[in-house]
Amino acid sequence: MNEERRGVYPFCAPCTASSEVWRATETAGPMGSRFYGHREVCENCGSSVRTLYNTVLWLPVSKVGRYRIIPTGGRSYVGRKVVTLPVQTVVRREPVSAIAHHPELDSDPEYKQAEAYWDEREPGRALPFYQSALTAREKVLAADDPATLRVRLRVAQGMLATANYGRAIAWFELVTPQLTDVFGPHHALTRAATEATTGARLMVGGPRSEAQLLTNIVAADRESLADDDPQLLRDRAALGNALLACGDISEALEALTKVVRAAAPGHPDTQVYRASLAAACEVAEARGKKREVQLAGTARQVLTGEGAPTST
Repeated sequence: MNEERRGVYPFCAPCTASSEVWRATETAGPMGSRFYGHREVCENCGSSVRTLYNTVLWLPVSKVGRYRIIPTGGRSYVGRKVVTLPVQTVVRREPVSAIAHHPELDSDPEYKQAEAYWDEREPGRALPFYQSALTAREKVLAADDPATLRVRLRVAQGMLATANYGRAIAWFELVTPQLTDVFGPHHALTRAATEATTGARLMVGGPRSEAQLLTNIVAADRESLADDDPQLLRDRAALGNALLACGDISEALEALTKVVRAAAPGHPDTQVYRASLAAACEVAEARGKKREVQLAGTARQVLTGEGAPTST
């Protein structure tokens, strides 16, 4: 029973292995989404598989996907998207890092001290050393170099371990797409990042609480940081994503547009921010409210107009 329960709380291990992190978007009114069905009830964690449909006038019109759901009281729940794992997974070749040309980075005392603390299960003490090591790596390596991403992930995990949940979410939202692109979606590092995001959000308590927490963090950032500072961009992008999950589409578009306007052209992080803004535009255009569609049009100009930051 203990083995079965070692999944991502409150899901058991088998249900965790057959699903992936998913964030529900809050909807209201006649256009939204609804779960149907109640199948494959798990004896270990009590979750069941339900099918999510887009609805118009509360009637199902299109299938979104299948999800494992655990009710948490009233109309609230936690969920994970069901995935179909291939019978035989193709082993992806480990990506090559440019760190071979910079051996001094692995021998850096700050990095070695961080690794020592991490091995001793002291992530709080390791965190400042990983942050210092990350600064050194980003001076000579790309942000999405495999060696950089490993340290970025450690910084995010250190934030989570020290209960800095808002900034941990911001880091995980930035680094997870990069880990997916570089290492693949099923790599241990990518899985660690996606599951840690779930853990951080469970501690925060939902999209509304997450948005409020990140609003406060961004306000604090703005008092001391320039508009193009990486920390402010990272935190503001996470705020935009949280607002999108709350259904506050206009506010999400405004926040993410500010991020893309200030992001450095050609930087790997810019690709992640642009993808978030494009996703918000799609949501706004699908919902069709006049102000949201107008803001989406402005955002599209930022994404495609002359002089717009690029992702390559």
